[in-house]
Amino acid sequence: MRRAVRVLRSIAIGLVAVVLVVVVAVYALSELILRRTYAIAAHAIVAPRDSLSIAEGERLARLRGCTGCHGAQGEGEVLSDNWLLGRIVAPNLSQSVREFSDEQLEGLIRQGVRPNGRSLFVMPSGMFSALTDNDLGRIIAFMRSLPARSGNARDVRVGPLGRTGLLAHKFTTAVEDVRRAKSLASTHPSSGDPNWKGAYLARTVCTECHGFDLRGDPGGTAPDLRIAASYPLGAFAHLMRTGKAAGGRELTLMSSVARNRFSRFTDDEISALHQYLVARAQ
Repeated sequence: MRRAVRVLRSIAIGLVAVVLVVVVAVYALSELILRRTYAIAAHAIVAPRDSLSIAEGERLARLRGCTGCHGAQGEGEVLSDNWLLGRIVAPNLSQSVREFSDEQLEGLIRQGVRPNGRSLFVMPSGMFSALTDNDLGRIIAFMRSLPARSGNARDVRVGPLGRTGLLAHKFTTAVEDVRRAKSLASTHPSSGDPNWKGAYLARTVCTECHGFDLRGDPGGTAPDLRIAASYPLGAFAHLMRTGKAAGGRELTLMSSVARNRFSRFTDDEISALHQYLVARAQ
């Protein structure tokens, strides 16, 4: 009996030791990812200051979901507060934007890298990496126009599941997303192509959910965007404006996103996006 107890105790101690080793390894390896630094090329951005540019910057920012994560007035939002996944807070833009130059903001938004060289986490820089200088400049102009207000400060504390997800490539850093997006750039129409504008809109608005190749989320929450080819332009515009799919259906994610963001598309943008998605399906 005593021998059996000793054996069981040894097994239990061994299991605890294995778990501790795994926990320490996951923390250490994920910390290497989170603390890794990257050298990026500085890129000068000119943010206009006139009222029309600021107003357009607000439209562009809301269309691309900036205020969805950072709050309607840029006050910051708690995106996740779960000890297993982690605590992720999108910072108060009305305050944090004043800490950076336009050039540094370009690095943060389009390249996913903080001034200290570390990658951002959760920020959809892969989608924003294709933004033109003009559009990015107007978005920055809008951000700088926000009146300073109290709100949530940036906070990133990755929990055990979040760290495991990083090692398993279920979660990626902003820098990794930018590299993935840029690796597919040659598969999209280039400037001068009749479908360039639609492709540009798809890359800088739709890829956050539908993937950088626009083939949909492997988890099935967002379909391949070739499905848009089944919509005539009028029905597609109705979906963008109201969130109502064919037959008046409400879609799990798309309907709310369309009403909150895509309703800000201009008629010309909807037409260009539809033209590109139809051409892509052929």
